[in-house]
Amino acid sequence: MRIVIALGGNALLKKGGKGTAAEQLNAAKSAISSLEPILRGNQVVLTHGNGPQVGNLLIQQQATEEVAPMPLDVLDAMTQGQIGYFLSSAVSMTGLHSATLITRVVVDPEDQAFKNPSKPIGPFYGTPPKTQNAQPGTRYSMDAGRGYRLFVASPEPLKIREHDAISALLEKGFVVIAVGGGGIPIKKSGEGLEAVIDKDSATSLLASHIQADLLIFVTSIDAAYLDFGKKAERALGQTPAQDARKHLVQNHFAEGSMKPKVEAALRFLEKGGRKAIICSISDIRDALEGKKGTIFVP
Repeated sequence: MRIVIALGGNALLKKGGKGTAAEQLNAAKSAISSLEPILRGNQVVLTHGNGPQVGNLLIQQQATEEVAPMPLDVLDAMTQGQIGYFLSSAVSMTGLHSATLITRVVVDPEDQAFKNPSKPIGPFYGTPPKTQNAQPGTRYSMDAGRGYRLFVASPEPLKIREHDAISALLEKGFVVIAVGGGGIPIKKSGEGLEAVIDKDSATSLLASHIQADLLIFVTSIDAAYLDFGKKAERALGQTPAQDARKHLVQNHFAEGSMKPKVEAALRFLEKGGRKAIICSISDIRDALEGKKGTIFVP
């Protein structure tokens, strides 16, 4: 089976941790250990977020004027290499072969997202930092009442430039690590653009490009919920796409967290995908058997 699995950036940068290399490598080992049975029996692509990591790189380069600052697309590329390295190291420890692919994603430079930064990255602050105007096209805003975060442009992904290479590597038996952080945003001409693409949207697009059978979003909770955080909250099990669309219209899923995952899952099904799952990493094997998680079907 051909499977695409999306890991959140926070899977490698634990809450409360310092984000050291050792911490991130240990987190990668833990994730790969849970996924190993799936990796061994299938063609698998691992994608990952980069919100905490790319935000930290911005902080590092804003802290000094001795080194030339890099634009956001270059920082995206740097985090692809960084996180891909940790994941590929963890895969190697299982005896499997992996390939980390620097992945570019075509977006429209006229996308309205460039005029309305909406993607939060990096740490939370009690008040907006004084460096809030240091990066063009960004702003510090309150993120769901949890504190101020840096918001950057997040354009819609149109094409995964390296999807043919990803398919070729899968056919050769590699575990492929790709579309890190949603991919590096570029114009059709190949010129980079300063943004951070939503990882869930880019992962869904990749899954369609390579004709994956299954798309899995690994989250910090065990399923998608209706009335989440309320007394009446209830987890969704197997859910037909038409019912999921109704739940979206009824605003059951939070912006910036569960909503983009549900939307991405439905886009995958609309383009011919067989099944999309939202679950925690500890439940992933049971979710494949239909016992846990939220399972969206056409």
